[in-house]
Amino acid sequence: MTDLLSTASTALAPYLRCRRWVIAYSGGLDSHVLLHLAWCLQQSALRRGDTFPELSAIHINHQLQSASGDWAEQCQAVCKQYGISFQARLVEVHGHRQGIESLAREARYRVFEELIDDDSVLLLGHHQDDQVETFFLRLLRGAGAAGLAAMPVTRRVGSGVLVRPLLDVSRAVLESYANSQGLAWIEDPSNSDSHYRRNFLRHRVMPVVAEAWPTYRNTIVAAAALQAETSLLLDSYLNADIAKLSDEDGNLKLAELREFDTSRQRALLRQFVLLRTEQRLDQAQTRELAEQFLHSSNDSQPIFVVNKAMTLRAFRGRLYCVPESVSGRFDSERIFDWRGGECEISGLGRLSSSAGGKFVPRGNMTVRFRHGGERCRIAGHAHSKSLKNLLQERGVPPWRRDILPLIYCDDELAAIADIAICEGFWAADQEVGLILHWRWSR
Repeated sequence: MTDLLSTASTALAPYLRCRRWVIAYSGGLDSHVLLHLAWCLQQSALRRGDTFPELSAIHINHQLQSASGDWAEQCQAVCKQYGISFQARLVEVHGHRQGIESLAREARYRVFEELIDDDSVLLLGHHQDDQVETFFLRLLRGAGAAGLAAMPVTRRVGSGVLVRPLLDVSRAVLESYANSQGLAWIEDPSNSDSHYRRNFLRHRVMPVVAEAWPTYRNTIVAAAALQAETSLLLDSYLNADIAKLSDEDGNLKLAELREFDTSRQRALLRQFVLLRTEQRLDQAQTRELAEQFLHSSNDSQPIFVVNKAMTLRAFRGRLYCVPESVSGRFDSERIFDWRGGECEISGLGRLSSSAGGKFVPRGNMTVRFRHGGERCRIAGHAHSKSLKNLLQERGVPPWRRDILPLIYCDDELAAIADIAICEGFWAADQEVGLILHWRWSR
């Protein structure tokens, strides 16, 4: 007991100043042990008179077993015994047998993302055996270094952080601890069903591996840690390259990317997408992406849908990552009052100004958007042009033309974002105007 409690205490020490620890509590062996350890640490702190984070438990009911309702009640009873606040959430999981584990995980993490704020820590009871199984599952899917790093001890979730304090502890140690403390945990009957791939590994493959390599768990965990280091190192090199290949708005310069060899091109494309969307592309997606954007002419405008929220587009030799909220329908009737300070336009970007420029507002300023038919005579030009033609000439991508902020003074178009100033609003001699700044959201 002392060794495992010490392990948990050391792993969780960096998070003692957080307001709340949320324990993902299924009622199974690992989460029950984690719950008990957290409670023991809390009780020790209270006896010493030390402050300690608030403990709470979240139980996700996937509704996949007839007894799932009873399990939720059992978990609630345990938390009541420990004086730990408890909530249960129902989620819907639909799909085929081989995909049910992934779908259930996605459903759980959607709840976690909602619950964890910037002063909370989500504690998960994953252990060493889980880590080994994850490594093998990803290996058999053809994962690279990032995938073979398996599960990290900590990462961001929601606005807070996820921590796995038992990741270096074997299931056998957890079971020994639970028995010594008289803990009663829930046994999910699906855990013995070898039709599920993780269970197949656990019950059919790992015992055979253990016959020849009794210490395979430690070896695999060490290999996963090495892959994590390799992945971090590779990320640092790729991020440095992407910074050099990106323009000031974060768009990728395709002509310069084409100068690299094929494998590096693909690695950089994958990393660009990961940085912008937090999604890793597989090999087939990466090949398709390279084919569309690196083997097409600069005049073409290919589109690659990453997910429901993000689309990749090319325009004039740049690769753009476009949020669906921007590329989809937009309310052109929106009007913002503006006095020259920072104006955050949700989902689009940030408009601001600074002293020392040539734009002189004359009248009350508002920020509006294109309706169609607008015309503007650029300061110093003899004739007016349609806004449509001006935006084409200035190289504004087609999907951004309707959502580019237009600055009006009273009811007259005065400036087009930070692209152009209209006649009548250019600073005369001795006048000190503003510099306009517009930055698109990434």
